Amino acid sequence: MGHRLHGGSTLQDSMEFMEGTAILNYNDDLIFYPVYSPKTHALVSIESVEKRENTPIFSNRGIKASANIKETINDLLIKSRLVKKNFDTILAFREMTWCGIQGIEKISSSCFKGIFTAEHVNSFRNNQSDETIFIKRNLFQISGFYPIFEVISGLTSLQISDSWLNASNQLAIDVVNYNVPPIAVICGHRNVGKSTFARYLLNNMLNFCPKVAYIESDVGQSEFTPSGSVSLNILNSPIFGPPFTHIQQPYRSYYIGSNTPLDDPDYYLDCLRELVIVYRRDIACGPDFGMHVDEEVQRIPLILNTHGWIKGMGYDLILRILDFTRPTHLFQFYSSIHSYQNLPPFPTSVISPPNEDPPKIALVETIDPSEISTKYTAADHRTLALLSYFYSTPAMLTKQENTKWWQFDKPLIHHSPWCLDWTKGLTKGVFVFSGDVPWSQLLYVLNGSIVGLVGNLLDVDESFEIVDGSETSQGKGISIQPPRYFPCPNYPPPDPSEYTFLGLAIIRSIDPVAHTFHILTPLSYVELQKTSLIVKGSLDLPTCFMLDHSNNISTGVCGVPWKRVPYMNLEAREGVGNAAQRVRRRSKNKE
Repeated sequence: MGHRLHGGSTLQDSMEFMEGTAILNYNDDLIFYPVYSPKTHALVSIESVEKRENTPIFSNRGIKASANIKETINDLLIKSRLVKKNFDTILAFREMTWCGIQGIEKISSSCFKGIFTAEHVNSFRNNQSDETIFIKRNLFQISGFYPIFEVISGLTSLQISDSWLNASNQLAIDVVNYNVPPIAVICGHRNVGKSTFARYLLNNMLNFCPKVAYIESDVGQSEFTPSGSVSLNILNSPIFGPPFTHIQQPYRSYYIGSNTPLDDPDYYLDCLRELVIVYRRDIACGPDFGMHVDEEVQRIPLILNTHGWIKGMGYDLILRILDFTRPTHLFQFYSSIHSYQNLPPFPTSVISPPNEDPPKIALVETIDPSEISTKYTAADHRTLALLSYFYSTPAMLTKQENTKWWQFDKPLIHHSPWCLDWTKGLTKGVFVFSGDVPWSQLLYVLNGSIVGLVGNLLDVDESFEIVDGSETSQGKGISIQPPRYFPCPNYPPPDPSEYTFLGLAIIRSIDPVAHTFHILTPLSYVELQKTSLIVKGSLDLPTCFMLDHSNNISTGVCGVPWKRVPYMNLEAREGVGNAAQRVRRRSKNKE
């Protein structure tokens, strides 16, 4: 796990030549970018490419190198005389084990052990000389950086096809030439490389634009948020790594509460439609992120990644998304080998919409199935995203150096919860999207579950109280007053034009006498103050969240024997009623 160095467009752009020796220009910013390459995904490969002429240089957000780092790099460049050897590209790597991401291996050691370590990566064959083995083992001694010198079974590297390169270059040209920011929609079957291509497209766009907008519509495999929500993010820095390494706070988000839009397709479409409206109103032409800032044209294109459900209702949802998005570019994944991965032909309304310019449609090659890791499932990736989210710290959002971005050393069950008084904090109440839950069972359903915290978009004067759970005491002699309850399907979900999804929380416990939820969330106190309602969906809390990975889990949790641990046992589920019933809302567009 290393950093990619970027000064201007290449390292040489930040150098001055004095008496034949290259040194860094101390007046220029030298930016390091975090690079994560775990074994759960295809490994990152870095290659030198030809510099494009007349390409604008934007100061992307990253970790700025200090004067000491620049001085160290200067010394290395002078001593090694690398520039005199006519290298096109020079990479500088720094260790960043201080960020704490490698601690994720401890949470679920049976599943994620070794995803950031180099055990058994380089076996060093017997026919290699002792000198070669010594050089490979000692070439780099940077903690967290493990170069691979030979083919390793089970590990694949990311390969960019010509169709990906051509499609990305065409969009880059149009970003510069179009009068309005382009809107690119990516669609295709699941497990064909849509998310990877979207990241590649995003990084390439940041070479030409100061910011790029990104809408994630795949609720099962979200890019910048945990699963179960759709979001609009504004990116000003390239991303190098899988989704769980760059969880971010979105510009606007809505909680669907499920890993699939099947449970409530109409609400899913309403939320996505509102995100597109917000982009057009606030981002593409708004004062804060708009195109014209200080008389300079700043184009902020939109990338929208769709879900991988392309049959039946899934295909109908994609058509509805294309209808209200009105893309200028449509990237369609295509396989000449596996025809089942190809989308059905688009109707005329998509290819040649009336009274509008037709979108530029580009066929993009699917990723070879042999390059996709089969060891880790979609559920594993969702668990990684949840772990990254709940164990994250505020330093990750600000890219603060030498401060932990993830705090995996302390299990969640040891964290002090926030106390949310539902008589004062939840002015709207509780929504349950899945399951026909009787009012008398509401608190039992919420206890020990993942919920979404939702707030009003408009600032309203409402009484509110959230306090630190470590400083409160239970009320005595107070009658139980349950929260306001809006069950599914009797009540519609929160209107996306009035509410926004703030973040996830775990209801660790409930004090019904003090009408208080004890919640765990990475959100700040300022964000928590915006909460006006709680939404319970169908997302399950992974077992590893409830365990104490700092101690031996075979004897129990936090010193409590397994027989006395509530809601959990080591036996398999059997019999009628062992799982929750799911309630789905039929789409109004289907007969």
